[in-house]
Amino acid sequence: MTKIDYLKEFMAKLQSLDRSKRIYEVFKDFLKLSTCAIAQPFYRSDKIEQEYLETVNKYTKKQAEEFSQLLAFLIEALTEKHQDFLGQVYMRLNLGNTANGQFFTPYNVSQLMSEINFGEVEEKLNNSEFITLSDPCCGSSGMIIAFAETMKNKGYNYQNQLFVKVIDIDEMCFMMSYIQLSLYGILARVILGDTLAYKFSKVLYTPIYFINGFEWKLKPLNTTKQSIQTQTIRRVEPMQLNLF
Repeated sequence: MTKIDYLKEFMAKLQSLDRSKRIYEVFKDFLKLSTCAIAQPFYRSDKIEQEYLETVNKYTKKQAEEFSQLLAFLIEALTEKHQDFLGQVYMRLNLGNTANGQFFTPYNVSQLMSEINFGEVEEKLNNSEFITLSDPCCGSSGMIIAFAETMKNKGYNYQNQLFVKVIDIDEMCFMMSYIQLSLYGILARVILGDTLAYKFSKVLYTPIYFINGFEWKLKPLNTTKQSIQTQTIRRVEPMQLNLF
């Protein structure tokens, strides 16, 4: 059976979907549609629904179906192995903002970093119900995905033992992170905002957060005030309704 090159197929379909538009716009619209499709069953928001309709109505029915095929390619690629798929697409299409130093860490480097640093958190994993992880400039969350893969390889269940908070100032990164963390079943609070200025505008929780009832596990963490990370989590809580 011929092995499918999902990255090649994804990029070819993305580039041919609507040649009247810049590839940047088409990719961003794919991210918007996918984000809305994943979030809406859990948020049931009129705002999300409106965002989806406004985006999909820019395209023909056939093109809208091709967006669904793109999402299917993404799901199959992530099912095949842990990887930063959308980050690769983003960088190969030269969509990164080099003026702002936007270069994503190659996934194999993220894997190496996770392996090197895993010993520092393994003791906490063995003595706690779960651990928390924060990335204040997450890109497409490749490092988080690599850490989750390392946990899995070491015999831990990241879907029950890991909660992450990721932040990025770029909306496309915000959406890429939300989509990939959602599809990998990683418990996460994904935030759009400026970490240095401490100004945030949007937040979404990944679906497994609601499925696992993880908010109850976080209650003790949110009341102890034992770390800066915990204080940060508490301060962004009012943004839950600012979805888009």
